[in-house]
Amino acid sequence: MTGIVISVTTAAEGGAVTDLDSRPAGPASTGGRERERRAERILDAAGELLVAWGYPRITVEDVARRAGVGKGTVYLHFSTKELLFLAVLIRAKARIIERLAAGVRADPSAVLLSSAARSAYLWVHEEPIFRATLLGDDDTLGALSRSAAENLPDLLDVRDRALLAHVEVLREHGLVRTDQSSALQVHAYESILTGFVTIEPLSPSTVPALEDNADMIAHVMRAAFELPAPPESVRAAAPRVNEIYQRLLDRLNSAVPTAREIHRHKRT
Repeated sequence: MTGIVISVTTAAEGGAVTDLDSRPAGPASTGGRERERRAERILDAAGELLVAWGYPRITVEDVARRAGVGKGTVYLHFSTKELLFLAVLIRAKARIIERLAAGVRADPSAVLLSSAARSAYLWVHEEPIFRATLLGDDDTLGALSRSAAENLPDLLDVRDRALLAHVEVLREHGLVRTDQSSALQVHAYESILTGFVTIEPLSPSTVPALEDNADMIAHVMRAAFELPAPPESVRAAAPRVNEIYQRLLDRLNSAVPTAREIHRHKRT
């Protein structure tokens, strides 16, 4: 996966705001490559601390110490703690989307909502960053959710539109029901999947084995949305769904909103 290249810009008013500029790295100078490696090291350190401590306890000084850099160096890449950890989440999300797209290319049946939800549930449990965010303390989930909504609303919208496009492709090929709107189906899909994940810390003694729970999610999604369809319909839908998630992956890797956009959003 293409590394995230971090740069800093200064907003016209209100001080410095980090530009999480994820342009794919082309031919770079030695200094540019070192800058990218340093940014990745900072993100790795922040992710490790997020898993170990939870978001509220971490300071920028902690991240700098773990990354082996000065506090000022962290601020050269990320002007706030919030934007630093949003970049950590974006990297983790990109890994999930990359696995989804690869799965669709390998097996067309991965486009089905039952299969996609089952895989997403398992991947969330395998991905330490998402485990810490979704299964950790409420403060971590709440703080990072609010930060994402405030700083990166466009990116959240792109993510939501990708899932909507996925559902609409399935509807066109007769793979899901059409008696409800695609928007309602997307909302229900996300609610079911999120519910299965977030209830676990609230009632740990009743949570089934991981694979059993994943199978139950697939069963619920299948019953709620899917229609019997010939294999050729599944195969026909797969390339378009793969394209949808490849575009989303490219967006996550290379087009995070600029500092000016973030600053403009906060003023409006």
